[in-house]
Amino acid sequence: MEILLAIATLVAGVWYWQDSLRSREITLSQCRRLCSQHDIQLLDQTVHVEKFRLGRDASGKLCLRRFYAFEFSVGGVDRHFGVAVVASGKIEYMSLLHPEGEIIEGKLPS
Repeated sequence: MEILLAIATLVAGVWYWQDSLRSREITLSQCRRLCSQHDIQLLDQTVHVEKFRLGRDASGKLCLRRFYAFEFSVGGVDRHFGVAVVASGKIEYMSLLHPEGEIIEGKLPS
């Protein structure tokens, strides 16, 4: 019985790790696209998880929703923040807190 629990824990850990890597790559790709589209620079070329929680995706399926944060620059000397929300391998919401006004893509999950 203990071995089954250990194997189940290991499988869950590997799944979480793989899903996290895939989610991060999707988010980074979409952040680069959004920044390029608005002619701004994605700083540090990275995103990081701020929080995650269980929720339901657009189809109603139970999923792990990840909230990513990143920074961007408009003029090369400033830093502004952005947010991306990912669930089931899809970007649900992105926001750039641009100094001239917030830029939003998608709908904020409830």
